[in-house]
Amino acid sequence: KSFSNNEVDVEDETPRSSRQRRSGLSRLAEKRGLIASPTASNASLRSVGGTSGCGGDEALKSPGTNPGASLPPPAPKAGGSRLLSRRKEQQLAVEDEGGTTGGVVRLGSSMKRSISSQDLASTSESQADMLMSTAVTSAAADDNSLGLDRLNDWDNSGSSRLGRLQQRRFQSSTSLANVPTDTRGSMSSLASNASSTMRKIPVSDVRNRTFLHGSLSANGLLGADQLDALIADRRVDIMAVTWNMAGLDSKSYPRSLESLLFPPDQEHVPDVYALCFQEVTPDIKELLLRCQATIGPNHVLFEFCRNKALLLAIFLRRDLIWFVSVPDTSFLSTRVAMATKGCAAICFTLFGTSMLFISSHFKHDDANFEKRIHDYQKIITRLDLPKFTKPVRKSNDVTERFDYVIWSGDLNFRVRTGYGDRQRVDRVLTASTSPAEVPPDVADALTAGDELKMAQAEGKIFQNFLEGDIRFPPTYKFDINSDVYDTSNKQRVPSYTDRVLYRCRRPGTATVTAYNSIRELRCSDHRPVYAVINATIRPGVDSIPLAHGRFRHDIYVEGTRRRATQLDLSGLDARDKASQVCSVM
Repeated sequence: KSFSNNEVDVEDETPRSSRQRRSGLSRLAEKRGLIASPTASNASLRSVGGTSGCGGDEALKSPGTNPGASLPPPAPKAGGSRLLSRRKEQQLAVEDEGGTTGGVVRLGSSMKRSISSQDLASTSESQADMLMSTAVTSAAADDNSLGLDRLNDWDNSGSSRLGRLQQRRFQSSTSLANVPTDTRGSMSSLASNASSTMRKIPVSDVRNRTFLHGSLSANGLLGADQLDALIADRRVDIMAVTWNMAGLDSKSYPRSLESLLFPPDQEHVPDVYALCFQEVTPDIKELLLRCQATIGPNHVLFEFCRNKALLLAIFLRRDLIWFVSVPDTSFLSTRVAMATKGCAAICFTLFGTSMLFISSHFKHDDANFEKRIHDYQKIITRLDLPKFTKPVRKSNDVTERFDYVIWSGDLNFRVRTGYGDRQRVDRVLTASTSPAEVPPDVADALTAGDELKMAQAEGKIFQNFLEGDIRFPPTYKFDINSDVYDTSNKQRVPSYTDRVLYRCRRPGTATVTAYNSIRELRCSDHRPVYAVINATIRPGVDSIPLAHGRFRHDIYVEGTRRRATQLDLSGLDARDKASQVCSVM
């Protein structure tokens, strides 16, 4: 280190790499105008003091002055290689002890210089020029020093922040090294959990955890812990769809089933699909494949049941297939001579909640009201379910053996003609029905003569079953590929034949969030109807016969392949259409 006039030689105490970095910072600051460059300082000096070797010499040779007394000490170098001390930067005074100038030149960071008019008047013109040039030189050096000092502060603050960060890391690693091994494992597991969406399973939990047959503990496979981890609110959305396809051939299926499976008023895909079809053709595999391709790879075909022209298919989210029991299926024909009437049923247990799904087709014609009641009674007393799991209650009524029962189908209940003839119903619908929904007063007027609601009020059918509010037009009977109701000679009265009802063993555990018809599908004389039911799920026991991830793998693979192919073809079609557009500039 070398000291001269309270100046510190920073270059001697700074390593070479630091000096290089400081030099780079200086050049960067000069480009951005933070400090003045040496060239600019010399130019200002020349502009004030005149050309080199002229103004200064004349000032020294002027008579009547004392050059040695009037000139200030040599100014610091303007290049910034030497930095003034803090106190010298704040205040540097040049005092004339000879009395000729009688004033003080003060150099500060504000670049303001105060030279009294008396001093300038008492000196010669050349001496005044020399005094001003010296002041400008000192100001440039002072500004350069301050600019470099700001760079030093910036560099030091960055180093301080980096040092504090390294210190915190060192303290964290030191504190982690002092905790027990098992605690460190838990902490690392928590850190991994925070950065991953899939929960990490500690080895200690697996070693201490035993899945006993019939375990009731919260950490069992179907226990509360697993349920909360998978379904935080313990509620699932079940979408039940019923559609009488009127014998539609597989070659005549609609090109897309999105309107059937993704109604426009639904923002989220349900967790469970219960698809109920009536009057289907023998080629049910094609229908299942189209459903799988439309729903997508997040759902799998868990089970389906077919009874001649009746079909019931259950699609589950892939996340749920490990927590359901082996499915039970059963079917029943209510008219032996008729292949279209009867039911198909599927039941299973999700965690600790048992569910029964029924797809049915009751007797048709206006005069067969009592036969429809008989069809219902026959189904609830003859269905032999469940087979593999224990019912929640022993009863002759199959609907009382489960936590939830969802019954969908073409129930064929009509709006009685004694309430109003076809012309009256047409007038009400034409005057009051909007394309989206039926006003409540119109819907209430139509359902007042509904056979199903009348029989339910009398306790003849669907006791303890609930149904959403009907706010859609009657779903039967339409002319095919038309929005016009029956124009045949029979002139059938528009009726709500297609329905979805549900039953809860515990009241209030399920609610209907949507209930509507799908008017975009016109290839049948029926309009599809769907209901979305939000149901509560409770924990279960490990003693039930689990399905262990069982699903229809062949349908899933082929449906997913078709979905990918359709996406590729749609992309090609879009590119072909885009390539047909050409513009010549």
